[in-house]
Parts: sequence; structure tokens; C-alpha cells
Amino acid sequence: MEDGNVKKPLRQTTNKAKDIFNTYLKHEGGKSIPISSQEEEIQDKEIQKGDKVLNQEEKQAVEQELHKPEQSEIKQLQEEIQILKTTIEQLEKEKKELQEQLLRRVAEFENFRKRTQKEKEDLVKYGNEKLLFTFLEILDDIGNAVQAAKQNSDFNSLLTGLELIWNKARKLFEQAGVVEIENSVGKPFDVELHDALMTVPSELPEGYVVQELQKGYKYFDKVLRHTKVITSSGPTGGDGESK
Repeated sequence: MEDGNVKKPLRQTTNKAKDIFNTYLKHEGGKSIPISSQEEEIQDKEIQKGDKVLNQEEKQAVEQELHKPEQSEIKQLQEEIQILKTTIEQLEKEKKELQEQLLRRVAEFENFRKRTQKEKEDLVKYGNEKLLFTFLEILDDIGNAVQAAKQNSDFNSLLTGLELIWNKARKLFEQAGVVEIENSVGKPFDVELHDALMTVPSELPEGYVVQELQKGYKYFDKVLRHTKVITSSGPTGGDGESK
């Protein structure tokens, strides 16, 4: 050493804030002072600043830095809440539209039901309109025949006119699907076609048709009116009783 004095080793640079804090703890007799985690983080920030003690503004900046994760999470939650609100509003709008559509469909169905019911009633009521219009010709012919009979006493002319009316009427019925059931005299009684009014002894076997009292008719494949007949009870003996 040139001046004969021994130089002291340079003291390692430390953080003044930390030294002050340690000195305070020494004078307080080693009292344990609880320090919150936030305060510890602030102290760490102060240590990172070096020898400079943070002022009030810098402390606020540090606190804001510490609160950034919480603020970010809060902002994210607020965004999610806003998305949920938008979704709820959209669902409410769709719900209202669906309710309106449902009400319209119900009203349309009710109108359709009423219209169909009326059409059905009209079909039943006026279903034979075309057929009856055709049969009006028969009434016209019968009326003309009656007038001719009053003015002319010729029986043969009247009979000829009635035969023409009869043939014309039968043709109109056939065009409408109504046909006569074929003559069943001398044939076995058929419950599907015949309606037996009485039985009489005859030379025919028992259960055979002896006589037709009223013609039967079919409407296509369905019996419109059964043929009214008299059936045989079987041949009679010498005493007049059935064998």
C-alpha cells in the first residue's frame, strides 16, 4: 500500500429498502410482522429496482402490474357474460318467432279443418246432383205421356210410350251403375240376393224360389235392394201336405 493505510474492502452494493426493513426488525427485537403475499411481491419489485426506494407512483405502477392477471380474468369473464347475454337475446327472439309460427299453423289447420268439414258435408248433400239432373228426363217423359193419354185414348200408343220411358229409365240407371239382379225363379234361395216373404208348396224342391214379387238391384258390386221372393216348401202329397 503506498500510503501505509490498509484500505477496507469495498462493501457489496445492497438494496437500501431491504436494509432499512432489516434494521427495523432488529430494533423491534425480532418481532414477527406478518407480511402479505402482495407486500412480499412489492418488496421483490423494490429489490429489483436496486438501491432506489420506490415512490408512491412507482408503488401504484407495481400494484397495477400485480393486478393485471386479475383484470385480464375479469375482462375475459365480462366478455363471456356479454356473449351469453347476446346468445340469450337471440334464443328469446327465435322462441318468439317459433311461437308466432306455431300460432299461425294452428290457425291455418283450424281453417283447413273447417273447410274440409264443409266440403264433406257439401259432398254428401250434393253428391247426387249430376245423377238427379239426368233423371229429370224421366220426369219429363212421364209428364208428356200423361198429357198424351189425356188427349188420345189410343191404348196402344200409350203402351208404346210407356215402354220407351221404361227402356230409357233403365238405360240411365245402368249408366249410373244400377243393374237388375237376374231372375231367380227356379233357382235356390240366396240369402245374399233374396228376401223371402213367404213359402208355399210347389213342385220345386224346398228352398227354391217360386216367384219374384219385387225386382232387386245392385249398385256396382253392392246389393242396393234385395229381390223379394216366395220360396218353395217342397212338393205336396195326396193329402195336400208337404212331403
